[in-house]
This record gives sequence, C-alpha cells and structure tokens, in this order.
Amino acid sequence: MTDPRGAATHPIVILVNPASTAAHPGLVDHAERVLGPLGLRAVLTTEARGHAAELARGAVETHGALTLVTIGGDGTAAEAAGALIGTGSALAPMPAGSTNVFARTLGWQRDCEMALDDLAGEIARGTRPDRVTVGHVSADGDDHIFVVNAGAGIDAEAVEAVERHPDMKRHIGQAWFAGATAMAALRARKGGGVIVSIDGGAPFQLASLSVACSRPFAFFGDRPFDLIPEAGEDGALGWLGSATGGVIGPAVAVVGALTGAWHLDSSTVAHGVAHERITMESHEGVALQADGEPLGRFHHAVFTPAAGLLVMRPGGSDPARD
Repeated sequence: MTDPRGAATHPIVILVNPASTAAHPGLVDHAERVLGPLGLRAVLTTEARGHAAELARGAVETHGALTLVTIGGDGTAAEAAGALIGTGSALAPMPAGSTNVFARTLGWQRDCEMALDDLAGEIARGTRPDRVTVGHVSADGDDHIFVVNAGAGIDAEAVEAVERHPDMKRHIGQAWFAGATAMAALRARKGGGVIVSIDGGAPFQLASLSVACSRPFAFFGDRPFDLIPEAGEDGALGWLGSATGGVIGPAVAVVGALTGAWHLDSSTVAHGVAHERITMESHEGVALQADGEPLGRFHHAVFTPAAGLLVMRPGGSDPARD
C-alpha cells in the first residue's frame, strides 16, 4: 500500500482519551501531522471508562489498523490491549496520562510529542512489534487486562481515594498517591484481609496484595519504583504482599523499593512469582485496582499471565536483522 507520493503506508488508528492528564487538542493535531503520511485511517475518541476497548476492536475490524496508537495513560492502554491480544495488530501507547508507566517501560520518551515523533520514525523504518506478556484479572466474573500492575487492599484503596479527587491527581500526581497509600495503610486492620494461593499452593493470609506483569511497578518522577523486581521473569507475574496490618509493611516496601530492593528480605513483606495463577479470597470483600483504575470491591479474584500482545517500542524488531 502506498500514498500518492509513492511512500509505503501502514494502517494506523489513533485512540485518544481526552480526559487523560496531558491530552490536549494540540497533541492530537501533532499526532495527525506526523502519522498522517504513514497511513493514518482514523482518530477515535473515548467517551467513558471501558470505551477504549470497544474502539480498539473497531480500529482493527472496521479500519484494518495494524498499529493502534493510544494517547492516554496506563488505563487507556490496558483497555486497548485487552481488545488487541491475539489479533496480530500492535499497540503503541503514547504517554499522555499522569505517570505512563507502560509507555515508559517500553522505552518511549516522557514527552508525548517527542514520543510520537519517535514512533513515526520507527513505523517509517519498518520496525516490527515485539510480543509481551501482560496480566489478566477475573474478579467475581468481571474480567480486566492490566499492562503494568494490579492490586487488592491498600494500593487499591489508595487508587479509589485518588480517583475521588482528580484535581489533586492532576496537580500533584504521585505525591497525592503516596499520601493516599499512607492513609489506606493506617486504616488497614492488623492481620490482613485476603487469603492468597500461588499456582495452586497452600493458602496464606496477607494484609494486602500487589501483582505486576512488568517492572518497574511505577515511577516517582524520573525515579523507577521497583516494588516487584521479579515481575515479568519468563512471562511470570510477580507478586508482593504486606504480611502484617498497619503502616509498617507498606512503609518497608516503599522505602526498600526506592533504595535497593532490601524490602524483599524483610519479615514484614512476602513476595514471589506465579507462572500459572494467583488466587485471592476475601470474606468481607476487598477493593481491587488494575493499572490505576478502581474496579470495585470483590470477594474472589484470579490473576493470570496473558500472552499474545504485540507492542511497538523504540528500536523494536528490526527487519534488517531478520
């Protein structure tokens, strides 16, 4: 397929979340300028949570997109990823959210316009997508894909608090999330609230549970927050939990993750990998989050690796080396 000037084109659809922290009309205009000559088919705009998945399916089925470019945050990328797994179409997550862990983990620059310029260069060179493993959580029959992390308990309650005050999230970002996490930890009851089983093993109790499919878990500014350094090894999920209620376990995990991973040796923290599944039970119901999106409260959840997502990254599979 070629454009009128004879240059090779590549079917591209842009999916925009206008509510994301860094999205603005000028950013979309820039995306259209740099990707238009390469085969841009459509620009689609989300209208509500969950809409990105529907639009992503339409991008492939109606517009024939080989690359879906998301302009939003990790939640938008995760919704789109769920619709793209197994289709042969690739996801290119551009950083227009508040933290953009997935895009930055793949190697895209923090500045969205610069990342779009880099993406255009990769597509023009014919760079091929890479295949990555992400995560899937089924909670009381409600299914979600996550591309960075998911959690039950403290971090999910922090996400709920952050989402109740979007202006605070927009203005002070990770500082607001850190404060919300501390407040959630202080409210957590000693002894914990979830029963966990790893790959069908014996169940044990945790105060909270965090699951990741890649590392780092998050960023504080330019600094990686490597809470679960075992995540992503051999396509496995990494997990970490607070073994005691209250603030001590989460505080140890946070400080350790920022200063050399010594938290993994603490008796207040449990951690490991799951190659097949992580099963979680809560008699009273517990808050869940996936990629910073609150999912609600659930009594049962299963986390599993999900293979088959293609992603574009800087310097991905170079056809000249194949």
